[in-house]
Amino acid sequence: DSGVEAIAIKVACMGLSRKHLGLGLAALRPTLHRLNAEFGAHVCGEGGEFESFTLDCPLYARRIVVEETEVETHQDDDFAPVAYMRMLKIRTEVKG
Repeated sequence: DSGVEAIAIKVACMGLSRKHLGLGLAALRPTLHRLNAEFGAHVCGEGGEFESFTLDCPLYARRIVVEETEVETHQDDDFAPVAYMRMLKIRTEVKG
């Protein structure tokens, strides 16, 4: 375990949708590997398949907590919708 906690904040890939926004990348790992096998999507999002936001990692003195969000659909496509999660309210908290 790397100690990195990151969430998906934008999706733009066949097989990903609004429902994946805000999910941890660890939870998305099986889906990302399936999309790689089926469509050649890069599991790290290097082709623009998704964007992520790091909430916590060993380098951070405090962790980031997302309290309020909204989802914006940029392109409502049946095969590869483009949507992003806008963070309306965040805060930091002491670790541990």
